[in-house]
Amino acid sequence: MLTPFLLYLATPVPAVPEGLRLQESESCYTITNGETPLGVTWQQVRQSQSGETPTWVVVVHQRMNDGTFDLRDEFTLRQSDLAPLYLVSRKAGKEHVRVDYQGDMIRTLRPDAAPVDLPRPEQVWDGNLWGLTFAALPLAEGAHFELPYYHYDKGMGQFTLDVVGTEQVEGRAAWIVAADSGNGRKVRYAIAQDDRAELGYSAGPFAQRPGGDCSALALAG
Repeated sequence: MLTPFLLYLATPVPAVPEGLRLQESESCYTITNGETPLGVTWQQVRQSQSGETPTWVVVVHQRMNDGTFDLRDEFTLRQSDLAPLYLVSRKAGKEHVRVDYQGDMIRTLRPDAAPVDLPRPEQVWDGNLWGLTFAALPLAEGAHFELPYYHYDKGMGQFTLDVVGTEQVEGRAAWIVAADSGNGRKVRYAIAQDDRAELGYSAGPFAQRPGGDCSALALAG
């Protein structure tokens, strides 16, 4: 029988991202399948304000296969804990979904479709933003976290996260975080220990690594 102390140790640590662990940044990554480059991801993190609420505005813009795939997500997040306020997602330059997390409902809006409303849980994060959300957690060797999320296509879900070790990535000490969004497939993220920068991920043959030419995406904003 487990003692109360051992039961406490076996209990998952409540996942509470601390947004002030992040820093303003611009990053470029190359997306690969094995050794074959597929495209690039440009990511920008900047401070802003929504009314009286300090926020992070995060832009994640991916372009692959010579531009046949072009997806730009812009997240507005409460700075303190990365709770989402808005998501605007564009494909090929056209808005295809908008999510409003304000108030008691999560409202998903798509062009030419009726709004979809769901009751908003007390705690929920956006299921489209992985690495930076994980980077803001209290990462430590062996830590385990469970983090509820909403995804505009999948609905409500839960990230299950384990810090499975440390590695040197791009010459920097990094936490290795194995993340599962509920489908049983692990994605391994590398998060810098010093400033919580996202240093890429791997998922089977696919990977995203720092480096590449994101100048066109950075100019697009």
